[in-house]
Amino acid sequence: MSDFEFTRGGLWPWLLALPVVWALLWLVLDRSRMAMLRYGAEPNVRLATPLWRSFRLSMLLGLGFVCWLDPRWGDETVSVERRGLDMIFCLDTSRSMLASDMSPTRLARAIGDIESVLPSLEGGDRVGLIVFAGSARLWIPLTHDVDSFAGLLDEVDTNVVKTGGTDLSKALRKALEIADPEDAATTVVLLMTDGEDLAGAGQQAATELKDQDLTVYTIGYGSAHGSKITVTRGGEEGFLLDRQGNEVLSLMDPESLRKVAAVTGGEFVRAEAMVLPLVELHQKRLVPMQKRAYDSGEESGKQARYQWVLLPLVILLLLEIAYARGRQR
Repeated sequence: MSDFEFTRGGLWPWLLALPVVWALLWLVLDRSRMAMLRYGAEPNVRLATPLWRSFRLSMLLGLGFVCWLDPRWGDETVSVERRGLDMIFCLDTSRSMLASDMSPTRLARAIGDIESVLPSLEGGDRVGLIVFAGSARLWIPLTHDVDSFAGLLDEVDTNVVKTGGTDLSKALRKALEIADPEDAATTVVLLMTDGEDLAGAGQQAATELKDQDLTVYTIGYGSAHGSKITVTRGGEEGFLLDRQGNEVLSLMDPESLRKVAAVTGGEFVRAEAMVLPLVELHQKRLVPMQKRAYDSGEESGKQARYQWVLLPLVILLLLEIAYARGRQR
């Protein structure tokens, strides 16, 4: 019996409270019996004593709890098939993402949104990250290792891509490079940006992804009113200036992002309109999608033995129901 275990074994100390439950049940049933003798009629059948009945009820609760702990014993082998999606995040790291119209900045909010959806992913899902500004760079290849992905995500800032500007086409074409053509139906591209497509080639790149049956979802960061971009110069914070010395006002371009998504049959989501845009998008659009079977085989584990506890529990419950018919006052 050395390999006997419980799936929820850490909760077994709660069984130590069973004597207390027994005492409380006895107290309640005894008070009920005394009240019946004092104010009611004498029963015409023999009733179980409060001590015995409280014991039976405590045993029912105890057996039910042990059954819920899920006892397991003996090895078994089961066939498994892992299924999932490939999710390619394209994250804008241009300086316009330092605008503070989303707290604390657009970039920090976007990184937080990616982190929020990671716990919702299934074991078969793969995630990859492309960072882009005026050029695009593969930061994290597609991987099942969500923990390592989260660690590398924390290192992203506006310095990971040296080329300035915002070129959506570079990001989309880089996503096309790392996507597996045979798994296009189970691959989605999540473009996260403020939508300033300065190069103007985003829609053309989206058409190339559509030709390969890839779907692009766009998530827009920033407000329609725009925001100035905070930068640090000489140890002091200030606003980003253009070549003429004027403060740069960065606007989110929703129309550009909406068109890019529409080309591939995807959707555009405004991050400012919801608390967790990626979580909502994942639940409503990605979870119902067809999943790719990427691995199959066998896994070994302990065999469930809850039936050993369930059988006496059912017998005791039936006895309690049968005895209850004779407790007519």
